[in-house]
Amino acid sequence: MAIQVLNGSSSRNVYLDAVRGIHPDCSGVHRFAFNDAVGIDYETIWDNGGGIYAYPASAFIMTAVSTSAADTMAVLISGLDGSYMPISEQITLAGLTPVDTTKSFLRINDIQLITGSNAGEISFTNGGITYGHISATYGVQQSTVYTVPAGHTFYMTQIDITSGTIGPNKYGFGRAVLRFFNGPTLRFFESTFVTSQLKYEPPVPFKIPQKTDFEFQCKSSSSENQFTVYVNGLLVKE
Repeated sequence: MAIQVLNGSSSRNVYLDAVRGIHPDCSGVHRFAFNDAVGIDYETIWDNGGGIYAYPASAFIMTAVSTSAADTMAVLISGLDGSYMPISEQITLAGLTPVDTTKSFLRINDIQLITGSNAGEISFTNGGITYGHISATYGVQQSTVYTVPAGHTFYMTQIDITSGTIGPNKYGFGRAVLRFFNGPTLRFFESTFVTSQLKYEPPVPFKIPQKTDFEFQCKSSSSENQFTVYVNGLLVKE
């Protein structure tokens, strides 16, 4: 049987070709998120935890600071400007000393270290509100919070919710949240589960339009649970 050599040619699998850069108008999106103490009220699943994520009302300069003086490495912030266009900036942390970005961010979609490993908790804030966070030693933000850039559409293809702390007398709730640009906020797709994993792979991708905020929220039926959420899909320039 002949072996197909891909190199720069299409594999005819749009998901594989998207991450290979074969389709310049299409890229893969992966959201890995964790919250280690979710109570009986809904919380956004991201590694800063505690309540519902607050979105900036306008584009802000972000201030980055660590809880460890040892964190002096470079970090890359990727997000959207005031017009919902993609922007990114690399800054160098100064440990316990706050460092400001030069660009103003309306949304933060991803943050990750360029070098090294962080010893402390790294926060990205403005006006006392945290908009981005990297947990100690992880090197990357873990968050379901994502905003679709202008001129793009996000086609969601998979959602996984897992928890190792649920049981017959303590179960989990999950729901999706969409905040449309100049439109409504929809909370939907609410589910309960008592197994360790809840998995959805819709045969028809779920379409999320440009400038829309997306996040996933969970809560526990009693006491606290730990939740992990994974979301993937394709971002397409329309």
